[in-house]
Amino acid sequence: MKKDQLSWEEFYNECKDRTSLPNKINEFNRLVAHTKNFFIISGYGAFTPGYLLIISKDFLPSFGLVENDQLNELDFLLKLTKETINNELNRNSVIFEHGMCACIGGLDRAHIHIMSIPKETNEKSMSEAIDLTLYNRKAGIEYIEYNNYKLQNLHDINHIYEDLILKEEKNDEFKIVGKLLKINDIQNLPVQKWPLITLDHIKKGGHYVYFKSDFEIASFLTTNNFETQFGREVVYHNELILNSEFKTKVKKLEDKNQNLHIWRWQHYTFEEDIVKSMKTAKTGLTKLQDKYQKNFNEFELKII
Repeated sequence: MKKDQLSWEEFYNECKDRTSLPNKINEFNRLVAHTKNFFIISGYGAFTPGYLLIISKDFLPSFGLVENDQLNELDFLLKLTKETINNELNRNSVIFEHGMCACIGGLDRAHIHIMSIPKETNEKSMSEAIDLTLYNRKAGIEYIEYNNYKLQNLHDINHIYEDLILKEEKNDEFKIVGKLLKINDIQNLPVQKWPLITLDHIKKGGHYVYFKSDFEIASFLTTNNFETQFGREVVYHNELILNSEFKTKVKKLEDKNQNLHIWRWQHYTFEEDIVKSMKTAKTGLTKLQDKYQKNFNEFELKII
């Protein structure tokens, strides 16, 4: 049986008696805070500072299945974590969810990501980051046909697509089936109606990706079935576009191994940054307690 890597019980039992934040990270010691129905942890692969996840205590595959009476609680936690990142790091943030993702590594309990982005982020940089992620994944290309064979492996598609399209080479032996998607092609559900509008879709077994930035043109709620960590890759490209220090850091890591992806948490966990994210969150949430005492009480928010 697959282990629930986002189990509330496991996180709580590991962290309930601690008196200080850990210096070393293990599977279940990343808990920062919790409310009646949700809990907050620092996420693996914290390539930007202040990376947090909000997770349902109930075993739900997506936030589209969250009870209506829990939505105010969820909205408050999203507001609180974004405000914490802004106050403590002087950075903005995006939120995203892969609904019904059946994620690699057993992360199929409903969880939403909050990742920090540079203050300089704008419509252009974020839209460019989304389109670049779509391009890298050849989203929309179903397969390439060659000699009655269907080439569906991304590596094969990438290699042939670049030869045929970028180099403008004509080759009648290859047939590209599908259309490369751009951001305008994937905005097929209204972002502002997340998560309730996804309910009918997920009841049929469908997937969705929700990505919310400060810019309407660079946000989307789509029923396209992208591979996991789409949002993390978008944040990575946006950071790369705007942050020269991050670009230098990435180059050093890529020089060591070009086959690994910085945005894949399985490749790089960034353990020191996970610890820093926990400290940032705990400090920031504590500072906001007086301001939001009524909400803290209503939703039984406790900082660990």
